[in-house]
Amino acid sequence: MNRRAAAAAAIAAALCLTAASCSTGGDRSGSGSGSGGSTTTSDPSMGGPTTSLPLGSGTSPLQEGLRIEVLSSQPDRVSGDDARIRVTPAPGTPASALRVRVNDTDATGSLVAADGHLEGVVRGLVEGNNTITATAGGDEVLQRVRAWPLAGPVISGPHLPLLACSTDDHGLGEALDADCSAAPEITWRYVTTASKVVDLPELRNRPADVALATIDGVDVPLYIRQERGVINRSIYEVSSIDATPGDDDPTGPGWNERFVYRFGGSCGTTYGQGTLAAGTADLDLLQQGYAVATASFNNADVQCNDVLSAETTMMVKERLIEELGVPAFTIGQGDEGGAAQLHLLAQDYPGLVNGIVASNPFPDIVSVWSGVTDCGLLLHYYGTAEGKVLTPAQRRAVNGHATEQTCQSWADTWLGAIDPADGCDPEIPADAIYDAATNRGGLRCTLQDANRNQFGTDPATGWAARPLDNVGVQYGLGAFNDGAIGLDEFVHLNRSIGGYDIDGAITSAREEADPEAVLHAYETGRVAMGGGDLTAVPIIDIDVYDDPTGATADRLRPFSLFERLAADPEDVPGFQIWTETPADHDPGAAVAVMDEWLTALRDDTVGGPIDEVLRRDRPDGAVDDCGPSSPAEDEQPGGAGGTDEPDSADGPCGNRFPISGDPRTAAGAPRSGQILKCEVKPVDPDDYAAELTGSQLDQIRAVFPMGVCDWSGPSVGEMVPANPDRSYEDVPSPSQDA
Repeated sequence: MNRRAAAAAAIAAALCLTAASCSTGGDRSGSGSGSGGSTTTSDPSMGGPTTSLPLGSGTSPLQEGLRIEVLSSQPDRVSGDDARIRVTPAPGTPASALRVRVNDTDATGSLVAADGHLEGVVRGLVEGNNTITATAGGDEVLQRVRAWPLAGPVISGPHLPLLACSTDDHGLGEALDADCSAAPEITWRYVTTASKVVDLPELRNRPADVALATIDGVDVPLYIRQERGVINRSIYEVSSIDATPGDDDPTGPGWNERFVYRFGGSCGTTYGQGTLAAGTADLDLLQQGYAVATASFNNADVQCNDVLSAETTMMVKERLIEELGVPAFTIGQGDEGGAAQLHLLAQDYPGLVNGIVASNPFPDIVSVWSGVTDCGLLLHYYGTAEGKVLTPAQRRAVNGHATEQTCQSWADTWLGAIDPADGCDPEIPADAIYDAATNRGGLRCTLQDANRNQFGTDPATGWAARPLDNVGVQYGLGAFNDGAIGLDEFVHLNRSIGGYDIDGAITSAREEADPEAVLHAYETGRVAMGGGDLTAVPIIDIDVYDDPTGATADRLRPFSLFERLAADPEDVPGFQIWTETPADHDPGAAVAVMDEWLTALRDDTVGGPIDEVLRRDRPDGAVDDCGPSSPAEDEQPGGAGGTDEPDSADGPCGNRFPISGDPRTAAGAPRSGQILKCEVKPVDPDDYAAELTGSQLDQIRAVFPMGVCDWSGPSVGEMVPANPDRSYEDVPSPSQDA
């Protein structure tokens, strides 16, 4: 089974049981919230995995009778003591006849009648199992709800250490406990008629210069409500337009029933609460009516763990839905490490976002990490006597990048993730941090330790396993075959390159990953492979072309992801690659196109396979610009657009925006870049452009006694993750069992 077929099988296996649990649902019945389904006495359900259906499609199998829906989350993943619910009576029964209890407490008064049902936020949930009961006449229905602590965890497994709080830095005062908790704070500002954002001096008095914007056909004064608080031990921030400041009710005119959720960062492990990678006070988005949200654990520089980011997203969205209502859809917006989080969010936790706008995109973090450590090893080699003799052109050929500076950029920004003593929050005392000689029980601030729940641990040390491997990698193979370096240079480089030990120190031995750690990386979804909703939601990956500057987020990355998803652009009609120069970069334009696309999906009632629906509803503005599905040059207006061969030297794309590689592609690896640990084969004379003598081949065999990488097949342990929406259940359950 190929990756595309495997992904389709995984999607089909995850078909939801109720409309409210569909990941891409978008009507006001809750299908756009990523929420769980409804439970009745005859149809028990705890809100299973989400699925890949068009936003407006599908018929709910819910019984035509009295029912309860949990709208703000899946019913078994409620965080805190509250949840937004909707109670619908049987046909012919008025909403006024409904009575609702949370456990043993009447909650009817907290719900509001609308469109023949009751909806609102119920409170009083206790940690653990709860029962919501609705009655109308002689009918009764139960909904079981499982509530988790607001500090988490819910799905990410046992808490990682958190030794530095930043609540005070965010205006929330000193943290209240070891989970860095703090009460939420709301601040108010407004937009003036001169387009300036200033503090709102008095909540009840309307300033004479407050600007207006038309949102959903209503002229709304632009009062900006910004809420900050702590959820899942993470600082969160939400901004929206609220036409009636100070009334404790953020609903009403000013919200266009859409969320934009932001992600960012590169990759770090700080064990601190951290700060936000991207703010939410985006005036352009706010005055269009979007509610904009983010959190510090959505900043990969703080905690480079996409499951923790997904869990935080889930919990912050729950907060938004409780305050504002169920969105029509959620657009995920991210940059670099934030883009990697979004790709994995769609694959592993369908429904949290319905469309993706990703700038400077990495496919994921783990598969990119191999190239980062390769750069560290190569830079170390270039500092040796033998390495220093290589010219800049030779080094560039070995590195595979557009410029020699790229490897240095990788080392400067990402290489610390391999060093257990590098990157910890500066507020953490030095004596708490790992030291190989004096404190082997200290805190290890590495990428693998930030993902210990996903990668697993070494039973001998208790440290996280690491899926890094360079056994069999023939560094500089392309440079040797192209004549940029000679055989002696090729052999010496590979004899001397070495690897990183588990403490991040360079050794003469190559780094060899535990096959179990590699298997976990694929099986748990740490590598973007096309599972879940990754090929079933619209994605716009924006390549901001700055490769000649040595930028790490180079043009290779979106094409790497594309090649994992499909061999033909028509197989992934929802995946678009846009190309922009830094001067022209405008992610807001992509958000507008994504909104148009998702709106069309929401309103589409024709149905059909998801590929057909994505293609049918794709707006004119969603044009693959210099990407795999670009029209030929002669089909573009003025002949200035894409080309059939985007990586070719021919045509405007190849000339203006060439695709380079990295140390792995320069060693013969495929551009898809998903191979974490290659299968090895005996040294093969056909790998080399020159005809080598037996003695010369023996030199290479001596360097690679275990064999060289066979890049023609998959990685050791490679698979498409077939279990999206995964929970790491080794965390203790909530204290109440019944």
